[in-house]
Amino acid sequence: MKTKRDRGPSSTSAKSKAGGSGAVGPVRQQRVQALRSKASRTPDEDGELQYLLQAWSGGFCIGGYLMHDRTPAAFEIRYDPTLTSPGPIDPLAVGSTRFWGCPNLINRLIFGLDESLFSTILRSGKWTGSAQDLFDLIRPCCLGQPFDLPIREAIDWVHASIYTAIKTMKFSHMAPVCGGPVEVAVITTDRKFRWVRHKKCDAAIGEGGLFDVDRDSR
Repeated sequence: MKTKRDRGPSSTSAKSKAGGSGAVGPVRQQRVQALRSKASRTPDEDGELQYLLQAWSGGFCIGGYLMHDRTPAAFEIRYDPTLTSPGPIDPLAVGSTRFWGCPNLINRLIFGLDESLFSTILRSGKWTGSAQDLFDLIRPCCLGQPFDLPIREAIDWVHASIYTAIKTMKFSHMAPVCGGPVEVAVITTDRKFRWVRHKKCDAAIGEGGLFDVDRDSR
């Protein structure tokens, strides 16, 4: 199981817009539904829809085990502007990962392209095949994700995925909407929740130096 911090338009905007924040969600939801209902959209409308879906979507995982069973399990809860009622709670298969916030880089590494690029190609007018044809063409080039890793390798992969995404956004032309010290925790069937890497309380003051985090996590 993997989670990723992001600094998207979540609780910050709700707190900063006292008195008027309640209308933000429904207005954006109505706009998304209006764009999706159109038989054809302009390139600008496609871009707006992709932005709204990514910026106002998210989710989280809950995982662990019961003391009397010790069979690990994880569940995913997601939300996005297309939902008109609470979404389902989906069980995750062993080896599944979920990325929210800034999944662009990881999706491109695992699947060969991200959702926005996939949609852009399909709607460009230059692609004459179906969506499945495009996916079948790209699939052999996908790097995929590792499965059945030993616990230490799994921790390394999770940390590397988050850290790489942070650096990619930092040095790209896009806004660096994720960053800060990476925190990693693990739950195994023989032991309870453990921090693998955990930032100090003064990380924001010291900008989260990795050496400080490492030393205090031991």
